[in-house]
Amino acid sequence: MPDEYDVHRETEFNREKLQAAIPRRLDELINILATHQERVDAWYADLVYKVVLSVKRVCSDLLATIDHEALAAAAWNARNLLELWVWTKYCGSSRENARRFHEDALRDIEGLVTALSKLHSLRGIPNNFEDSARQGIAKVAQRLGVDPESGFQRVANAATSVGVGDFYSANNTFLSKFAHPTAGLVIGIMHQGDMLRGLQATLTTDGVYLAGQCVIALEGVILGIAAR
Repeated sequence: MPDEYDVHRETEFNREKLQAAIPRRLDELINILATHQERVDAWYADLVYKVVLSVKRVCSDLLATIDHEALAAAAWNARNLLELWVWTKYCGSSRENARRFHEDALRDIEGLVTALSKLHSLRGIPNNFEDSARQGIAKVAQRLGVDPESGFQRVANAATSVGVGDFYSANNTFLSKFAHPTAGLVIGIMHQGDMLRGLQATLTTDGVYLAGQCVIALEGVILGIAAR
């Protein structure tokens, strides 16, 4: 007979990884990057550094869910680690990809301004910010040679381009069923009592695995910079 699933043991394993092992390795990678960052363009070193910080932050957010009934939050953070893994692999596969992701930050700001403008209009609030915001975006876009209104790279397409499209799609669909208020979550899953603790531990383990994949991908990028 296989051993019964030990939620406590699984939880403590995840806690150690998120609280100690993974942050420690990420800090080591930050130090390596800081020592060798002059070997690459400043924008690229900054991009890699901020990806590392994002992985650290999401791991911390996932850790914070462990001692609470937070199924959706655990799934959400695991899903974020899935996307960060894809972006790390995407940016690490070529400098052109990294530049595209770097420039997509401006496209995201353009999208935020458009969405906020629409929200103001729907609520009858004057859009006093919009003109100055778009002027600022235009100046940066001109300096970078970027069309801010062109489409940003979608994570699913990025995943496919680096050979993990099927893995991303399956995991994203699975985690999204718990991260978003789907009918299954609202009507059924959230009312399963004691089963939720084991399910949350499983989702957290998925997040820990994905965090480990982020670390591996970041090692490839940062150690590659150091070896230049």
